Amino acid sequence: MTAENLQVSVPAKSIHNKLTANSNSPPLWQDSWLKHIPFLGKLILAAMNAPRYDTTLEQNADFIASDLTDRESRWIGVPVGVIDATK
Repeated sequence: MTAENLQVSVPAKSIHNKLTANSNSPPLWQDSWLKHIPFLGKLILAAMNAPRYDTTLEQNADFIASDLTDRESRWIGVPVGVIDATK
């Protein structure tokens, strides 16, 4: 994660889109036939998808803040993967 700006200002508004999240598997994972290649297939597939999961600190802060307002959040106590759906 990187910051959008080097200067910190409060409140920081993200200039990017909202994030898409999932808890059971990486969100918007793009599957491929490459996963069937013995030994290296799953590693190649992960390497192809990894650059799409780059988000900024502001996007993650907005996601967490919007989740804190919901008392019945489905993200409580589970690992959550996030992605900018426009990438």
